[in-house]
Amino acid sequence: MQVGDRILIDKGISRKVYIVARVDVPHSQEKAFVTKSGGEFTIGIKIWKSDYVWNEKSRMWTPKG
Repeated sequence: MQVGDRILIDKGISRKVYIVARVDVPHSQEKAFVTKSGGEFTIGIKIWKSDYVWNEKSRMWTPKG
């Protein structure tokens, strides 16, 4: 997972593409910070890196399972 990668976030009803802004969230090696714009200091969400796998076909991170 690298800064600038696209990631598909599935929130029940909605599925949206976010951009990885930071992979090392302070005090956590397991989380990444993703935003709609990719800006490092904009509003976004934290995700667990281990919940996502790289999808070569869509060229983005997608939820496992």
